[in-house]
Amino acid sequence: MLGAAVIAYFGYHAVHGERGIEGWFRLSGQLESLEKRQAINASRIATLEKRVGLLREETLDRDLLDERARAVLGLAQPDEIIILGR
Repeated sequence: MLGAAVIAYFGYHAVHGERGIEGWFRLSGQLESLEKRQAINASRIATLEKRVGLLREETLDRDLLDERARAVLGLAQPDEIIILGR
């Protein structure tokens, strides 16, 4: 009887415990979602690094510099038409 109780106890925790089968499936799902988020963040970082690279002195893109200066300072030429977004 004692052996059956011990086997039932460990069997239950092997399935329902924190490190059991259900926990393994839960952690697998979390890992999958975190890997997707990491891929999204990696693409965002690559995009930002490319834009920052265009603002470096050696490879300065004058159009991007003009765009950023206008966005940050709110400047426009008198003959330009301004279309406001959001």
